[in-house]
Amino acid sequence: MRDPVYTYCREILPPSVVEHATSLSFTRPGACNLALARGNLLEVYEVGLVMKKSDDEVPSAEYEYRDAGAEEFDLPMIREDQTAPGQRSKNTKQPQLHLIGRWSLHGKIMDLRAVQRGKAQGVDRLLLSFAEAKMSLVAFDADTQSIATESIHYYEHDALKQRTFNDGQTCDLRTDPEGRCAALRLYDDQLAVLPFAAPGDLTAAKPYADSFVVNLRDAGIGVRNVRDFVFLSGYLEPTLALLHEQDPTWPGRAEEAVDTCSVTIVSLDLGRNSVSILNAASKLPYDCRTLLPVPEPVGGVMVFASSSITHVANGAISCISLLNHAAKHGIGASMQNYLDETNVDLELVLDPCGSVCTLVGSNTVVLWTQYGSVFLLRLAGNGRLIKRIVAKQIAGTDIRKNPHELTAPVWDDISILPSCVTELHLVYDDDSAHLSDEQLFFIGGRSGRSLLVGVRDANTLDSTSGDSDNIAEDDIEAELYGDAPPSSTTNKSSEREEWAASYTTTVYDEIVGTGTVVGMDIGVSAASGAAENLEMVSCMGNEWRGSLCIQQRHIQPEIVASFDLPGSPVRGVWTVRCLREYNIGGVMQAADLASLADLSDTFMVVSRDTSTSVFAAGDELQELDRTGFYINGPTIDVGEILGYTRVVQVHTHGLRVVNASGREVQSIGFDQDQAVIAELSDPYVLVRMRSGKTVVFEASSDSGRLREAAVPSYFEGGQVVAASLFEDMHHVLGTNREWAERNKDTLNDQARASGEAMHDGDFDNLYADATVKKRRRGVDPTATQRQSRRKHSDDVFDDLYDEGDSDKSDEEETEDAKDEGARPEDVRGDSPMYVLVLTDSGDLNVLRLPQFECVWTTRRLDNLLDTLVGAQVDGAKLASDSSSDSDEEGTARNHVAAASAAHGRRVDQIQLVQLGGDSITDTHLLVLTTAGEVAVYRAFEHCAHEYTSQRAASHADLQLDTDDSLALRFVRMQHDVLAYDPEYQQKMRRVQARQEKAYAEWEERSKMQAVEKVEEERTARKRAVEKQQREEAMAVADWDEGSDEEVGASDSVVAKAEENIEVSVAAPDDIYADDSTLSKPAQDIPEQPITPSENKPAEDNDIDDAEAALRYPLDLTRKFIVLDNLGGYPAVFVTGLRAVVVLAGSKRYARVHPIRVPVKLPPSLQPVEKGFDAEASGLLMPGRPLVGVARFHSRACANGIVVLTQSGTLVVARLPVSAQTARGGIEFDSAWPVRCIPAGTAHSGISTQGGVAFHAGSKSYVAATSSPEPFYIREPNPDIAFRQATEAAEAAGKPVPAPRTVIPEYQRHDLRTTSVPPLVPRFSIDLLSPETFETVDSYMLDVHEHVAAMQTLELESAQAEGGSRALVCVGTGFVLGEDVMSRGRIYVFDIVDVVPLPGRPQTNRKLKLLYTEEVHGVVSAVGELRGNLVMSEGSKLYVRSFANDTLTSFAFLDCHTWVRSAVGLRNFLLVGDVANGLSFVGFQEEGPARLHVLGRDAHACLPIECADFLVLGQQLQLLAADSHGHLHLFVYAPRDVHSFGGQRLLRRGEFSLRSRVVSLRRIIGSSRHVCLAMTFDGSVHAVSMVPEKTYKRLQRINGQLAKAVPPIAGLNPREYRAVPLHRRQNQAPKRTVLDADLLVPVYTNGSVVRQKEAAQRDGTTADRVLKDIVETESVFGIF
Repeated sequence: MRDPVYTYCREILPPSVVEHATSLSFTRPGACNLALARGNLLEVYEVGLVMKKSDDEVPSAEYEYRDAGAEEFDLPMIREDQTAPGQRSKNTKQPQLHLIGRWSLHGKIMDLRAVQRGKAQGVDRLLLSFAEAKMSLVAFDADTQSIATESIHYYEHDALKQRTFNDGQTCDLRTDPEGRCAALRLYDDQLAVLPFAAPGDLTAAKPYADSFVVNLRDAGIGVRNVRDFVFLSGYLEPTLALLHEQDPTWPGRAEEAVDTCSVTIVSLDLGRNSVSILNAASKLPYDCRTLLPVPEPVGGVMVFASSSITHVANGAISCISLLNHAAKHGIGASMQNYLDETNVDLELVLDPCGSVCTLVGSNTVVLWTQYGSVFLLRLAGNGRLIKRIVAKQIAGTDIRKNPHELTAPVWDDISILPSCVTELHLVYDDDSAHLSDEQLFFIGGRSGRSLLVGVRDANTLDSTSGDSDNIAEDDIEAELYGDAPPSSTTNKSSEREEWAASYTTTVYDEIVGTGTVVGMDIGVSAASGAAENLEMVSCMGNEWRGSLCIQQRHIQPEIVASFDLPGSPVRGVWTVRCLREYNIGGVMQAADLASLADLSDTFMVVSRDTSTSVFAAGDELQELDRTGFYINGPTIDVGEILGYTRVVQVHTHGLRVVNASGREVQSIGFDQDQAVIAELSDPYVLVRMRSGKTVVFEASSDSGRLREAAVPSYFEGGQVVAASLFEDMHHVLGTNREWAERNKDTLNDQARASGEAMHDGDFDNLYADATVKKRRRGVDPTATQRQSRRKHSDDVFDDLYDEGDSDKSDEEETEDAKDEGARPEDVRGDSPMYVLVLTDSGDLNVLRLPQFECVWTTRRLDNLLDTLVGAQVDGAKLASDSSSDSDEEGTARNHVAAASAAHGRRVDQIQLVQLGGDSITDTHLLVLTTAGEVAVYRAFEHCAHEYTSQRAASHADLQLDTDDSLALRFVRMQHDVLAYDPEYQQKMRRVQARQEKAYAEWEERSKMQAVEKVEEERTARKRAVEKQQREEAMAVADWDEGSDEEVGASDSVVAKAEENIEVSVAAPDDIYADDSTLSKPAQDIPEQPITPSENKPAEDNDIDDAEAALRYPLDLTRKFIVLDNLGGYPAVFVTGLRAVVVLAGSKRYARVHPIRVPVKLPPSLQPVEKGFDAEASGLLMPGRPLVGVARFHSRACANGIVVLTQSGTLVVARLPVSAQTARGGIEFDSAWPVRCIPAGTAHSGISTQGGVAFHAGSKSYVAATSSPEPFYIREPNPDIAFRQATEAAEAAGKPVPAPRTVIPEYQRHDLRTTSVPPLVPRFSIDLLSPETFETVDSYMLDVHEHVAAMQTLELESAQAEGGSRALVCVGTGFVLGEDVMSRGRIYVFDIVDVVPLPGRPQTNRKLKLLYTEEVHGVVSAVGELRGNLVMSEGSKLYVRSFANDTLTSFAFLDCHTWVRSAVGLRNFLLVGDVANGLSFVGFQEEGPARLHVLGRDAHACLPIECADFLVLGQQLQLLAADSHGHLHLFVYAPRDVHSFGGQRLLRRGEFSLRSRVVSLRRIIGSSRHVCLAMTFDGSVHAVSMVPEKTYKRLQRINGQLAKAVPPIAGLNPREYRAVPLHRRQNQAPKRTVLDADLLVPVYTNGSVVRQKEAAQRDGTTADRVLKDIVETESVFGIF
């Protein structure tokens, strides 16, 4: 190819599989933190105690399943007789996970451990390990709420590698329980030991000492082939237990060597950097894999093998507990005396690498197996002498005894596929004392869910002796060997069963994940039905247990109702709740209501350009004619005040206050000015005028009236750019002196350094007067009734609020409000109120109301820094500077504003809000720029260092000026929503102009059509009258004397008819005219043709920016809409070109999700001409902007929203039910909205090859599910197999096989040679409903028939309309052992419509098998080429046509080893081989059809997993993913001399994902194709081609950022995405792939200063870079 090709790659969805976890005190002293490793993502949680009420709206989360063989299939049904796990009594505190932060690292985390007692301040550090041999020590920076790197240790030296590569990635990390050192496993049998400083050692310059490497083979101890190692507690020196195998063996050598493993205890001498052996135990089973240290008083270690569990203490074996009968064959003769057959009947086989375990108490272990089953293991014996290990299953399915019998719920207990487990140490308070006897664990899961579980032992409270925890040895022997009397044995047995029953588990919280992923496909969402609303459906889990995961980038709400609003364009919508008051004994009292959540909306206000409409809200919307609302102009804002008893309407010319009856109570006008934007927060109303003035009104609870408050002088000088009101309902924003009261110990430490310490009594005296009683306001109406009670007469509402009723005038109340010495709590006794003000200089000030005292300020908010740090607050200076600005300062502000406007972005609006409801107290600052970008900040408590130094150095009685300032900082939260559009306002104004013009044309067209209709009726009547006149004239021709009079009478009839017709024209002439207009006589209406109005809007090209800004002031419309309850989530809706929702769930982490509401063009905007393109005309923008949003709550739509689209459609919608309400619902508290549904029936898994496929014709999904079945070797003797088949046929009455017939292996009988057969999956093809994803039909495959490939292909068919139809093609293979020849089958399914079952409309589809054929090989890949089926049989590739429901082969190709992928594009085919790389094949249709290889990979040794094409215009690129997680890019360039005429595919680049790619799916855009690569750990990467100029510009900036941005843990971003040296095939890497994972976060969530600096070094602008990113990722936004 002549033109060079370049590639753009970015991770659009982070990994979600929890691989490692550890507990520590990381963020602050005494905190209970949880650190999780999800691929390269590090997450830190804090376990807090949250008051939980009875979850009445959450039904039971336990399910019933239908059997796979039943006639009907259904989703799990909720049992009504069960209670949800973890559900306790009302108003109890329970543990809950709160997400503190998440950081994406430039390296996959291989392991992580906590470093205890790292510093004197009591916080722990985190030690991370990375491939190949690196580890980093990181700490939490409380000042910036980020990760700080303290050290990085690099061991990737040639001297340590010893000619081996760390492909196994055995970077296991262990830390000493006493915090003395850590050990990292390196290449082969080497350990890197990192000593730590002694706890409390303040003289150490660094918290660690120099590390050293120990080679276990050369250290004189002779340890080889280490499998696992752990630290032991209770030793004076750091002590390690090593599990190793000196003489490696395998099951084939079981007759020669079976006891080859050993456990060696070694001691580390940190002073001499040496290792010494303490003791060793040998002759352990050869299949031992993992170790578990057992603390005192038992001590020792537990060794887990596949068929046994061994306890070793002091170098001696205590016992070997057998888990199945076959385990005896793996135990040597010398160990027969230690065998324990207590658990031999379990027939349990463990995968030690896939199982996890942890200690509960001193002698009980909880074990999660690889199948998800949970066992309790009790160590029975006397002291350190353990003679028995008793196992009891407490959860999960016993799949070996009955795979289809469900002994415990699949989803709602602790039965999950485990990956890790850690114990959490939480400090309980008085309200949670009932949890103090529980042990808290976190179990990471591979099947999608990770759980926070509490384990309680009821016998612990009743234990009176130290030996009561152990099961007596005599009791076990009595049970096993019958030495005791029968009655005694029965009683003892029941007692032994009680020890397991005494343990109870409670699931307190969960983390939803989307891995481990085994398959993925992209389909169209059934909720919307639009082709652009795609969803990503993936299969996660394994063949034993799996589930489906449905993910969408956009929130797609459920539409309840949608209707068009006639008339002029609608610009805003509001809904309000108002309580009706009653006169009870002369006191006005609001209606009694238990909670505001039950209060429906009272009014809905809709604003147009020239008028306002008011509706009575509820189940039905009814327009109100006569209300106290202002309707003769547009409305700016509407809200509630005075405890939801009054409604305030802000319009352009003033304020209106109405009550629940809709009657006007107060009206305030604006003199010579107009309001442009407003915000209400009880009891304040903030209004910004067109002149730039900012006015604040305050409502008095005594008089019930609004009065204007005295504001600072700069409010009136036009210096306020944006302002927002905030009520601290949870009293989170504390002052500096409150922080000093809570942190007296810290201040005392600083005071001791200065020679003076502060005592508790000093603090008590200092803050005794400042203690006030705080209570919430505005949440419970019953609490606000006392506030709204006022004495009035029993007159009508019009006389309620006469000005004479108030005890004080407005002026007097205003003077009282100016009392500077009173605190806000002292004046009002309510929650503190603040107003945020953004000045034209870019400074953000927080003012406390009602004094307007500046308590916090930060400089240059428009720079959008990562951390907003408070500056020194001087209220007097701020007031003086605002009142007397000099010309130089004004000029400087103008320069700042001009500079902000120069780069296309300035702060448009700000909003401070508390997300999370009653139990969550996080405060977030939202910033919206004029380019549509949304920045989210989270507030955290932080006291300035200057204040702490002054307070520590001063006396306690001394008052400081900054005592009342807020101890506050803001940290910016990361999100991946890029809504940048610098021309957003111009586009919106252009759309409004076009919309106004379209409405004017529609009205004129309607009038013209009405006139034409009237004219037609008039002509028809006139003709009828004339015809009647002629007939009458002919009938009475002989009566000449009376004819003239009759004709005159006829003329009068025509005149009357015409008069009546004229009257009827008045109605359509002005549809929205007043009654007075409609009652005008007919003669007042002129008979003249209707012409377009003179006020018709001009063409949008004729409107300049100044005129458009005046006519359509978009920058002054309120875009932040706070929703207290949106489907169970507190949220903030951000309107605009790309509407987003900022919400926070139980994890207390703000999530930013774009929302997409279906928009259609109303009939009033549809032009007459056909083929009209609404988007091209500008009436429907591709981004579907939303101009208004309000909450909507009624019985028909609880906790919903009402959305007003740009096209004038009013949509009532609600969020789908979340996963917290019922399993299978949508969870929004995640990176993307996700929905997880169990696959199949009772206990089903997912095919790791086929997975899932989307059928476009029926919009349904087909999944390959599995259930476990035992595997036995088939009868190898053909004669015996023939005899068995003959006997079976005769017994069944079927025809016997012909003589000398060779019975196929998969049809022969099992040969049962073992009591513990391996488990293999039994597959079935399930049809899923697109709405509920339940199984509606199923096709069961044969035994041992595995699904190898499954796709939906468009095949040519003469019977289908259009010549092709979508068919599901499934390739299978029979797995019967390595000595049996492999066979396979090809299936072709269609999905047809049928009559659904009664009451189950989702069962309207069925699978129809069109064709099946058995072939001589496994069908490992299927694809489509020019409407034909491409299938592989091992190493052969066939092209087959599907005609008359039959497959016919007409072309083939011999490939190398095993075809894994076959993808077609036009006449080209991309073939990926599992061992021999990539091949580019051409297909010839003309003449004899044939396949010929155009080019191959030069080295032909890549293990290809999947491949696809990349297209950009006329450029084509080949993308392939290997089994090591690397992407390779090739081009076919026959004119290049290096390609040898095209025989070799030229390598254009490579990119490492560090995780195996399980699926590649191509999305076709207008001129660009994008490939989505989903990896094993749940991450999704988008790969697309970019133009050369764009690539070079972004690549240069990316290179600067790689050097300028300090990476977390000291990792190299370039090395992370580079393919390892031994995988590069001796080729230098080509720099043609852009890693956007560093570039996009900086330009999406980074500061403006950093963006500009990086762009200026390259000679461009930040806006140019952002435009390139938005243009490149425009295709990604279709989800």
